[in-house]
Amino acid sequence: MTPAEWKRKAVHAGFGLFAFTLRWLDWRVAAAFALAALLFNAIVMPRVGRGIYRDPAASRDAGIVAYPAVVLFLILVFSGKYVSIAAAVWAMMAFGDPAAAIVGRNVGGPTLPWNRDKTWAGLLSNWAVGGAAALAVFLFVTRRAPEVSGTAILLVGAAIFAFLESVRAGIDDNIVAAFPTALAVYQMSLHWPPPLLRAGEIGWGPLSLALAVNAVAAAVMGLSGIVRRSGALAGGILGFLILAFGGWAAYALLWTFFLAGTLATKLGYRRKTTLGVAQADAGRRGAAHAVANCLVPAALTLLGVRSIAFVGAFAAALADTLGTEIGTLYGRRPFSPLTLRPLAPGTPGAISLAGTAASLVGAAVVAAAGAGLGLVPPGLAWAAMLGGFLGALAESVLASIGRPFLFRLDHEFANALNTFLGAMLALRIAGPGAP
Repeated sequence: MTPAEWKRKAVHAGFGLFAFTLRWLDWRVAAAFALAALLFNAIVMPRVGRGIYRDPAASRDAGIVAYPAVVLFLILVFSGKYVSIAAAVWAMMAFGDPAAAIVGRNVGGPTLPWNRDKTWAGLLSNWAVGGAAALAVFLFVTRRAPEVSGTAILLVGAAIFAFLESVRAGIDDNIVAAFPTALAVYQMSLHWPPPLLRAGEIGWGPLSLALAVNAVAAAVMGLSGIVRRSGALAGGILGFLILAFGGWAAYALLWTFFLAGTLATKLGYRRKTTLGVAQADAGRRGAAHAVANCLVPAALTLLGVRSIAFVGAFAAALADTLGTEIGTLYGRRPFSPLTLRPLAPGTPGAISLAGTAASLVGAAVVAAAGAGLGLVPPGLAWAAMLGGFLGALAESVLASIGRPFLFRLDHEFANALNTFLGAMLALRIAGPGAP
């Protein structure tokens, strides 16, 4: 690490010490201070603080601006009695991230299979230091004595945060990790322990059946060549989790997405190949694709989030798949969803009328299946459909925003983001009374 990077990490951690002040500050005052920090980093730092920029020639440093922006967002969302969650996740950001960088770069060691630029040592340091800091800040802000459940929630949250920070995203990792982690901590604080930690209540019989069913499915999918072997393995693991902890209805919805998405990929494959827009390897998808589309729904199941979110996540996944596959095949005039100006075929973020219509149909298919399987009431299927459709459209919007700002979302991360946004939007649209 360079001297500038050491200074950068020191500032990063030093700003996190202000999380302790949430013990006394009203959330409105704290939000005002966070806004002031954001304005300072965006306007003043380019003139006085380029010494800690990763690229001193850049007009602004995305991470330095994103950090206070995320803190502000956390305080605004988790205001009032939940401000301690904002404080705890702020501590993960402030101390876990520098620990990961320092240990990862100076100790090294084996790299992560999903991101060769980061190491297991850095990931574990992020979790250990971030978890300890979050616990210390949470106990101080809430004036509570340590409790087993609260400690466990924050340690699980820190593990989620460390994993999300390790993902290759294409945007600043503060933006990627903090808000989903805060939502997970909030969910676990409402329902503890989550289904993941109640495996004993399910029983060995159902768990063994779920394992056997998915082992057979993975073997058939892999050996038949429908998906790559890595995709079969990852799909089998995710399918096991969804079946074991979500039940047969949730598992059937997973297969609804997979079968419809596979058919859409195969549709007109020769023509897509000629156009240069076909999925590689004859449309056989690997582990990265399985994780990108199914990890969020699986995580929602393991955390016990309401099933409307699960349906919304898969609605977004199929909406995105159909929008891409049908849009590249039949879309005649791609355009930007923000400016409506024409774009070249294949431009990231470009949409077409045919693709948008197919996306809406994909979201509707999953929402209808979710209602038919009893995962959501028929009267709320529209909320899952709309949430999924908007979640899928968000990728195009973000890609359009990213072009002038010179950032581009990683493809697999964008797919996972679609499912996350679809789930959150479905929850929001359906309201608190939805199952």
